Amino acid sequence: MIMAVSACTGGTTSPATAGTTTSPAPAGPTTTTAPPVSPTALPSLPAGIPPGFEDDVDPGDVPVAALIPLRGRVSGSWVADTAAGPAIVVAWTMPSGDPFAAPGGVAAWRRFDDGGSPWRPVWGESWKTRDAVLGVAGEIADLTGDGSPDVLLSLGRGGSGACLDVRGVDPASGALVFVRDGLCDATVAPGAPGMVLTEAVYAPGDAHCCPSQLRTTELAYAGGRDWVVTSETLTDL
Repeated sequence: MIMAVSACTGGTTSPATAGTTTSPAPAGPTTTTAPPVSPTALPSLPAGIPPGFEDDVDPGDVPVAALIPLRGRVSGSWVADTAAGPAIVVAWTMPSGDPFAAPGGVAAWRRFDDGGSPWRPVWGESWKTRDAVLGVAGEIADLTGDGSPDVLLSLGRGGSGACLDVRGVDPASGALVFVRDGLCDATVAPGAPGMVLTEAVYAPGDAHCCPSQLRTTELAYAGGRDWVVTSETLTDL
């Protein structure tokens, strides 16, 4: 049986809803997406992102600091060999007086061979200090099953539930294929293809440290930003 994936917020979880698909809630931080760009059309991007990098070099020879706003500090980068060409995803933070959170962002760049800048950004998202993004983790994997790698990004938001905002990005096109905000007491990992969502399940009276069960849900891509549940397992702890 195929069901639609359900969202998880806070320290409790909700079962999947049969026979429907769900659209994710609007993102908390500012999100921008774009179709494949041409030399004369650039996507809307976080402030300070350069419009291009002019050296036609391999990903390993691109200085990732040149792909982020001035005064930014690179906090992570990932390389994907997509069907449309090599891509680089880079995260950064900006100077901040807050020791626990800082403004920052993440962007996907792709190599082009169409007469424009050899490297151009195709997607980006930024956040302010008040959004309290503590860090970004990324994994490269084919999430959608189209044979081209995507990047799965987890934006750490902290709290007692180690909450996350999760993004799945196709760096070949700049499409945002998965959005989930406020995912707490849970993790999302790449499948083969697809994704695997693991959530804590609390019974009445469970302390927050000690859920009674774990729910493992396998998700398959259904197009756009939609995903369906293909299997679900509960494990007693």
